[in-house]
Amino acid sequence: MWAALVLLGCLALGYVGVGLIVVYRMTAPRCRAPEATPADVGLAYEEVWLESTDGIQLKAWWVPTGDSPRTAVLVHGWGGDKSNEHILKTAPIYNREGYNVLMIDTRAQGESGGGRRTLGYREARDVLGALLWLEGRGYRPEDTVLHGWSMGGTTVVRAAPGTRVAAVVEEAGYADLPRLLEGAIPRIAGLPRLLVPGILLAGRLWPDFDPWAVRPEREASDLWKEDVPLFVIHSTDDYVIPIEHAKMLAAAHPEAWVWILEGYDHVEAFAHPEYEERLRSFLQQSREEDPQR
Repeated sequence: MWAALVLLGCLALGYVGVGLIVVYRMTAPRCRAPEATPADVGLAYEEVWLESTDGIQLKAWWVPTGDSPRTAVLVHGWGGDKSNEHILKTAPIYNREGYNVLMIDTRAQGESGGGRRTLGYREARDVLGALLWLEGRGYRPEDTVLHGWSMGGTTVVRAAPGTRVAAVVEEAGYADLPRLLEGAIPRIAGLPRLLVPGILLAGRLWPDFDPWAVRPEREASDLWKEDVPLFVIHSTDDYVIPIEHAKMLAAAHPEAWVWILEGYDHVEAFAHPEYEERLRSFLQQSREEDPQR
């Protein structure tokens, strides 16, 4: 019996140990210099630093637009940074619509500080820090749009409730992190599905990282109750985040604008010929619904 107990103990430790290794790799920092800048898309910008609500130093680009009170915060995904093509191609759309634009590197990515990425859990604090930075310069949350891609889409939905932001745009985000990992880990990492619960448990054991808390369909419901407009953009051909996640977010926010594309890969909606028209229509409609915005 003692031998059996020792064996079971070793198996349990090994099971959790494999989970910790996977979590360690998934949350490892990915710092790098930008591959392009707003100048490459014709925008004058300033390099700025701001602080997350838990004290992490974040690098950002600030693109002012005259005396306009409106602002947009653009947030990249896991493994990305503020110089991603989809962000730099979207920033001019906001600029043409009269928005000042703030593009941030979330923690442990791009040029920002921080020791770990947390797949949208602690990154919500980065977005809240960006809102505080804007408020410190006289820009109200009521005039601010949050726009995120992939993990960034999940992050802005999680961060938005209670902030009084004008609107939220999420592209190719996930509505439920544990559900996403159940399918993604076997497919991407080549690990058996039976290891997924151990990986999630390891994430829960990791300091200040709770995978089960990253379920933004709940926050999407909160946004609906707060009358905050939500635009959900996703492609049926997204190879990273299944289309079911967009449907979950849309179901949680019955009044959400939903645009389902076909034939576009992950976070590639910006390349669609109707992208600018649809985004600007959403922004204009959101302002018309609340003239104070």
